Amino acid sequence: MSETGTSHSIFNGIRVRIGFLIVGTLAIIVLYCLAWAYPTFPGDEATLIRLQSFRSEWLDAMAVIFDNLGSLWTVLPGVVVLTVFLFLTRRYADVGLFMGGLVFVGMGKVLKLLVERPRPDYQIIEPFASGFSFPSGHSLFAVILGGVLVYWVDQWVGPKLPRRVIQILLFLVVIGMGASRVYLGVHWPSDVIGSYLLGILALTGLFWLREAWPVIRNSLG
Repeated sequence: MSETGTSHSIFNGIRVRIGFLIVGTLAIIVLYCLAWAYPTFPGDEATLIRLQSFRSEWLDAMAVIFDNLGSLWTVLPGVVVLTVFLFLTRRYADVGLFMGGLVFVGMGKVLKLLVERPRPDYQIIEPFASGFSFPSGHSLFAVILGGVLVYWVDQWVGPKLPRRVIQILLFLVVIGMGASRVYLGVHWPSDVIGSYLLGILALTGLFWLREAWPVIRNSLG
């Protein structure tokens, strides 16, 4: 392929990604405005009640485990250790990727205050969660961290089988986190979906910047 053709291909790729991010951002804004206007979406209550109809002791225990996994004091030591490791191994682009993900997690807390959607009246395990409902902070953190870990596993784990097994397990943890929030009655299903969509959009932009970092670094001299 000629140099002109290569440049044209790269330009088209950049244009498609920017277009996706713009459309995705607009869709997220519309979704969050609807969440601000309506306390629930169609199907929210029925889905929550249906999920809680499977209640059992072992599901309660699993949901509590997921709840604890998403708490600040549980994840903070891991966040610190991982950040120090990335710095010591001079993976500065990955530090930026990780920190960028945490910024979006913090943004989720701000959005929750802006949307002000009440939590469901279906909480089943004390202590009951307080504050607002949309988006789900646990779910947003899970999809951001899970997505970053899936990306790193793809980069750092060589053999295909263990790489895929680890990635599937991470995917199941992300899904389990969202399901547990609805099962516990602390979030509506749409709270979780809103978090997943925001997280996917954020990861799309962060991965793009991560891949472009070598080019950006070289252009800066």
